Amino acid sequence: MITRKEMTRMLLKEGLLSCLENHSFESLTVTLLCKASGITRSTFYLHYSNIMEIVDDLVDDAIAYSKPGMVDNNNLQTIARTLSAASDSASLREAYDSIFDRLPLCQRIIRHKKYLPLFLDEQISEYVLQRIIGREKDRQGLVVAEALGVSFDVGVSVFVFLVHGLYAVNKQYKWSQSDEWLEAQKVIFELVYRGLQRK
Repeated sequence: MITRKEMTRMLLKEGLLSCLENHSFESLTVTLLCKASGITRSTFYLHYSNIMEIVDDLVDDAIAYSKPGMVDNNNLQTIARTLSAASDSASLREAYDSIFDRLPLCQRIIRHKKYLPLFLDEQISEYVLQRIIGREKDRQGLVVAEALGVSFDVGVSVFVFLVHGLYAVNKQYKWSQSDEWLEAQKVIFELVYRGLQRK
């Protein structure tokens, strides 16, 4: 059974997502959010100190919903080979779906489209990206370091570079996952994998 506190927090999170569909994050106020959520300002401040705390909760929810990915030293090879084997849009989409759990978190996180407003807003996009990187850098940095035979810190740097690039491409396509976006993903993963092979 859901508690009153959980219900209020859920209403505020849903209200924030709703507000972001029509307003920039920069223009949001606690008053506007409370109105959209159907609660009072005093109730808001019983649960959160500011709107960014709700953003944190929403990003954490999106990460939890996306489930932990499969990570091993052959991850990139598996992704690149699976996508490369596809010969048309339908087989490419099928290939992408088959390796979805191996993809970096910045790709998996949009599994539930309700979180899309967090990723489309320019004011909080970089903040959201940094939360994603913070969650994955230890695990992914180690895998990259082992695959490249470099230090952990260099592995993290390469991981951060890759995540920023993939995130930028997602933003370019407005997270639409169109056939063109999918083709771009295929080429990007092939490029990165080929770069690793040259090591």
